[in-house]
Formats: sequence, C-alpha cells, structure tokens
Amino acid sequence: MALAVVRASHLRVTCDSCRATTAEVCGRRDLPGMARVAAVRKFKSVGWHHDGADYAPSARAETTVDAMGAGRWYCPACSKKTHL
Repeated sequence: MALAVVRASHLRVTCDSCRATTAEVCGRRDLPGMARVAAVRKFKSVGWHHDGADYAPSARAETTVDAMGAGRWYCPACSKKTHL
C-alpha cells in the first residue's frame, strides 16, 4: 500500500505482506511534498522496506516513485523474509 495522507499532516504506511503492522509520521511542520520525502526516509531508517520499482514506467520515474513512497511497503518483520 502506498503512503496515505491522514489528516493532511500525518503519513501512514501499512505492510503489504501482513496487513497488520502500520507506522505513522507527523509532517505538520513540513510542506506536503517534503513531508512525504521525509516520511520515506524515516520509515526506511527504522527498517521498513520500500519496493517501488514495479510502479515506475522508466528509470527516470523510478527516482520520483522512490522519493514519494508509491509502491509496496513491508514492515521490518516481513522485510526479513526472503520471499518478497
């Protein structure tokens, strides 16, 4: 599941594998575009795995997809599994 904006200042991600684990970041002090980029960095820093390559039509678009958080997200427990 891609990043979802909650109450215009919170960004939440749900694990695409187990669908039970979620994480949320408050981006109230950032502009909407920068809040998404900061949220992606924070989720990755605590162990979330982002798989956005399938959603990019070209290599150039892949960097935009990665920065904005589109694509599949896996929680730290599910990202350790080898079958992703």
